[in-house]
Amino acid sequence: MEDFPITEAQIVGLFLESVFWGIYLITFFLCLRSLLFNSNYDRKRLSELNWPMLAVCLCMCAFATIDVAIGLLHNIQAFVLYQGPGGAAEEFSNISDWVNIIKTVDVVMQTTLGDAMLIYRCWIIYGKSWRIVAFSILMWLGGAACTAMIIHVEATLHSKALITSSTLHPLVLSFWVLTIAQNILTTGLIVLRIWRVDRQNAPFAYHSNSSSAKHQQSRLREVMRIIIESGLMYTTIALLTFITDMVNSNSTYGVSDVEVQVVGITFNLIIIRADRRAADEEASKVGSTTVPLHILRRPTTSTKDGIHVAVTSEFTHEPEGKVSTDV
Repeated sequence: MEDFPITEAQIVGLFLESVFWGIYLITFFLCLRSLLFNSNYDRKRLSELNWPMLAVCLCMCAFATIDVAIGLLHNIQAFVLYQGPGGAAEEFSNISDWVNIIKTVDVVMQTTLGDAMLIYRCWIIYGKSWRIVAFSILMWLGGAACTAMIIHVEATLHSKALITSSTLHPLVLSFWVLTIAQNILTTGLIVLRIWRVDRQNAPFAYHSNSSSAKHQQSRLREVMRIIIESGLMYTTIALLTFITDMVNSNSTYGVSDVEVQVVGITFNLIIIRADRRAADEEASKVGSTTVPLHILRRPTTSTKDGIHVAVTSEFTHEPEGKVSTDV
């Protein structure tokens, strides 16, 4: 758009991404602390490490850091090194330049990885039921196909164009529509499952102090709040990226740069908050009152819809209601 030139958009994008990258780094190191150390700050044994989550955490850090570094390099190339006609705007509009391609790869791959982890969490919460996440997986595969096509078209276009060009525009819009829809659906499924289990377990919760029990928030409700807040952050930035793309605004460069960092921040915050909640439960369970499960005469699992639902342990010493960092 003429009112927001590509040169200004790139500078603003680099600034915004640098700010959010700083925030991301704080959450990254706190997430590593949760994955590598226990609540007593003792290093976990190799057999205790959650290797898939650790691998995803490191991959997201790589994408987030590379995107900032490439953005800085691109600005140096355009404003300092490029001496040809058209100035910095000409350099930025070389859509098939390897720097532009890497930036696009960072955005779509970080988003695709974040979506995959959201589906994985939903799959775990529903007792590894593929039927529940089937439609989410289909949308994720559609987004992955759009990702491959976006990268291919951008690498072979070999003309002066921007990411908002008519050639790329339909593919980019399709990618963000699938991402937003998949996020809303999968987050909704997770929240619905937790809410149902919490409602089923509410009559069987027991506390030694009945007066304080009225004000004590359900553990599962707190988990539900963590999922909603993190999902809202992720979906909001994806929606903003979609809107800026839809109106063909160059501000999409800045918003998409921020999106790369927010995906990683969201992933890290879920692990950090879940680990902190688990540590609080571990510290408080010593003084809790135990009611044997067999007295309640209620099975510890439900097989409704073929899915096993663990009964929360608000009335036991065992930390079954504890949120694991693999979710």
